[in-house]
Amino acid sequence: MHYFFAHSFAIFLLSGCCTTTYTRDINKGLIQNSEIISTAVDKSFRYEGESTPPFHSSTPYNSLQMTDKDLLKAYQNALHHGAKHVRVKVPGKEEALYGVLALDKADKDGVGPGTQSYKVVVPKPYIDAAKKENISVVYEYYKLKNDSFIDVSDIKERSCILWISDKSVFK
Repeated sequence: MHYFFAHSFAIFLLSGCCTTTYTRDINKGLIQNSEIISTAVDKSFRYEGESTPPFHSSTPYNSLQMTDKDLLKAYQNALHHGAKHVRVKVPGKEEALYGVLALDKADKDGVGPGTQSYKVVVPKPYIDAAKKENISVVYEYYKLKNDSFIDVSDIKERSCILWISDKSVFK
């Protein structure tokens, strides 16, 4: 019986300490390559260069909850939580790619540059991989500061996520 209570208490403790609902806005943004321009499908914003983020979404994506492989299909959840459909003009492609952009708030316990500013980087191999209806995803992450209960140094919180494809696959 003592084992049951000890086990239940451990699960309770671990279930709440890895992510919090306490967040803060990130008020700066940078798309690293000046040739990359992200435009909302509904024409509500154009995001390029160094600028104020046009919106904030609210989905916490951390590596404990979701692996990089699982992140490929997470755009539906992101859309449900405020991410936006975009068209992304990239170098070397005549037609803009289709995409979903999530600009999530930072965890209050987050540390590092990713908690102060979004940085969108889309390397050429990720652009090349987004063909024949394949989805490619790039993201920025930051770490959490450890608390006295658990070591969270291996958990990556994702703040800026961009899913891209050459076809309109994001429903």
